Order: sequence, then C-alpha cells, then structure tokens
Amino acid sequence: MNTKFIIPLHKPFWGKEEEKAAVLAIRSGTGVGDLSYSQLLAQHLSDILGCKFVLPTGSGTAALELACACLLRKGDEVILPSFTFSSCANAILLAGAKPVFCDIDINTYNIDPSDVEKRITQKTRAIMVVHYAGFACEMNKVMDIAQKYRLLVIEDAAHALGAKYQGQSLGTMGNVGCFSFHGTKNVASGEGGFFTTNDKSLSKLAEIIREKGTNRSSFMRGERKKYSWVKVGRSLVLSDILAAIALEQVKKLEKITRLRKRKGKYLLKKLQILSSKIILPTEKEYCDTNWHIFAIRVPRLSRDRVIRGLRSYGIEASFHYLPLHTSTMGRKFGYKTGDLPVTEEVSATLIRLPIYPSLKKSEIDYMAAALEKSLL
Repeated sequence: MNTKFIIPLHKPFWGKEEEKAAVLAIRSGTGVGDLSYSQLLAQHLSDILGCKFVLPTGSGTAALELACACLLRKGDEVILPSFTFSSCANAILLAGAKPVFCDIDINTYNIDPSDVEKRITQKTRAIMVVHYAGFACEMNKVMDIAQKYRLLVIEDAAHALGAKYQGQSLGTMGNVGCFSFHGTKNVASGEGGFFTTNDKSLSKLAEIIREKGTNRSSFMRGERKKYSWVKVGRSLVLSDILAAIALEQVKKLEKITRLRKRKGKYLLKKLQILSSKIILPTEKEYCDTNWHIFAIRVPRLSRDRVIRGLRSYGIEASFHYLPLHTSTMGRKFGYKTGDLPVTEEVSATLIRLPIYPSLKKSEIDYMAAALEKSLL
C-alpha cells in the first residue's frame, strides 16, 4: 500500500481473528497444504457456495492453470475476453491450447455472448468467462451457447466471491470455477485461491494434478497406505497458514459483502450528480454484485488527467486492464488495434475508485467532491 494516499484503492478487512489463526496454524504444524485448516476452508466454501468439490490453491492463477490442465488438450481453442488479466491467457497456453479473444459488453464489461458465437470453430473446446468487478456475466446465454456447441465453461470468479447470478453463486455454474484470495480481493489471505466443480471425476483429476501428479490427497484421507506419482502434475496447493487466514475471512464473507454493498450504493448515490459527465456502473436485474470494484468511465481524452487529479487529492484511483489482444503477446497471435473496439474503448476510459468495507461516508463524500473538481 502506498502511504501517500489517504484513501487507498484496496484495504483488506483483517482483524485479530486472522492474526490468531495464523499464529495457531504456525504452532500446530509445518504450514504445508491440505492440513486441517485447508480441509476446514474447503468444507466451509462448499457449504457457502452450494458446490460439491472445493480445492484450495496457491493463487487464483493456480486455480485457472489447474482448470485448464484438467479440461484442455493440445491444439484446442478457448474463447475469452481480452479485457482480463494475463493469467487467463497464460493458463490456456500452458495447457497447450490457444486463446481466442472476443469483445465485451459496453455496459457490463463482461464477455459478449453474441461475439463468442461468432468465434467458434471446429477447434473450440471451451469458453472462459470473467465476472468483472463482481458483476455477473449473462450466464444463461453463455451456457446455452456451450450446450449448443458442446463446449466446456470455465468461470474466472476471481472478483466474484459473494456475488450471484439469479440467486446462484458465481463460479458454480460452469464446469469449473476459479477464485482468488489475493490481497486486493474482497476475501484476502495475501495470496491464495481455490478451484470448484460439481463433477466428481474432474475433482479427482484436479486433486492429482495440483499435488505434483501424485495421489497424496487420497492418502491424506486414509484411502491408501502410500501415495505415488501417477500423472504429470504441478505444485498448486495452498499453505495451511494462508488457509487459516482465508478461513477467518470466509467466515466474514456475509459481513464483508454487506458492507461493500452499502459503500457501493452510497458512492453510486453521491456520483449521480455527475452522471452527465461520467458513466456509472449498472447492476442488471439478474446480478447481485459484491462490489469488488467500483468502475466509472470518463471521456477518453480526459481519463489520465482525471486520475492524476484524484491522486493529487490523495485518492488512489487507477486505470485497469490493458487489452490482451493489443499486448506484445496478443500481437504474436495476429491481433491488432481496432480488432475489439468495445474492449479498447472501455480500457481507455475506465477508472477504478477506492471501495472497501472500512471506507467511511465522509471519505466517500470527499472522493465525490474531488472527482467533481478533477472533471473540470
């Protein structure tokens, strides 16, 4: 965190409970993965999300890599939004598949189902959706397309713990869900994440891959006397120390989500007076957001100036994703500027404003006033 900002972009909702849990985890074992805290965390998440199988991972990126290692084959294509983090594309490439970038919806900043369908080929194996800012993708449309073309669906729900689509938890509708406990997320343990699925056979495969290709997980459950190397794998488990912190955070999920919603609604109300100058976030009827990110948009030519203005008032405002298709790596796949116009417009005009549970009303009032001045 940069101490020069009086209102940082993120602030974890940590307390004495997390400190105590970390100390107890250190004192009770070696801190390796899949010990008691990891097991408790997985069970608690399974109960909250209504998902059968949960595997804690070292990061949200690790969860994505695990999903792709389980589902993809060499030569497959995966359609995903360009407006996302590099982890999504890296996970696809590491599995020997090819990322195929598509455009996003101008209002939600999520994958555009109509553009997805245009990019399906004989090689398409999966659709990777990203629930940006904790706002749900149009999952009914995505799942209909997947069923029509017999495709798999990977949900990047790194932003989405505590958010829902038509009453169902995000990250539980596709074949797999991938979540993050990164220090900037609503529920944070510094680093960490988890993988979800309702498919038992897929869960069994995933636990082998994440444990260096061994059947150690079944050994830990007492199902075998020894464990051995049975498949090519990776080291993707979450340390039990971080799992202990994450468990305390997950216990607070309902409170964290409630507080963030309160801050998001109040900030939305305060900025309505500027609605002729900025584009505010909109929550669709199917969406129950967790307000992970509060993103506004301003005219392209003024975006950087507005960010500088807010920062001069001590507010850590920021841009967000640079489109993957116009990056150095994206251009290697033949993409160029102009290929995905909505993505490029959103990327060039979006500003993230601070939002977190402990944000005070007086600080939101201050932000609103600073934004109004920065827009002049």
